[in-house]
Amino acid sequence: MKSRTKVVVIGGGIAGCSTLYHLTQEGWSDVVLVERNELTSGTTWHSAAQVTNFGMNQTMVGLKTHSINLYKELAEDPDYPINYHHGDGGIRLANT
Repeated sequence: MKSRTKVVVIGGGIAGCSTLYHLTQEGWSDVVLVERNELTSGTTWHSAAQVTNFGMNQTMVGLKTHSINLYKELAEDPDYPINYHHGDGGIRLANT
C-alpha cells in the first residue's frame, strides 16, 4: 500500500467508489480507496439497483439520469462488464 497519496477516499460504498471513479475519469492518478471489508458490503449492498427516474426535484432527477446512463455505459465495457438492467417505469404507493 502507498504511504503517501494526494487523495484518500474512505469507504467502498457507492459514494466512495463513485468518487474514486470520477476522480480517475478527470485524470487523477494519485488516489487510493480504503475499505474495511468488501466493496459495497455495507448499506450500498442493501439498496443495489434502486436507481429510478423520478425524484423530488429536478436536481435529483438529473443526478439519477446521469447515474442510469453511466451504469448503462459501464455495463457495455467489454473488459469489466457489470450486470445492469434498467426498467422503463416505477410505482410509488402511499396511504394516509
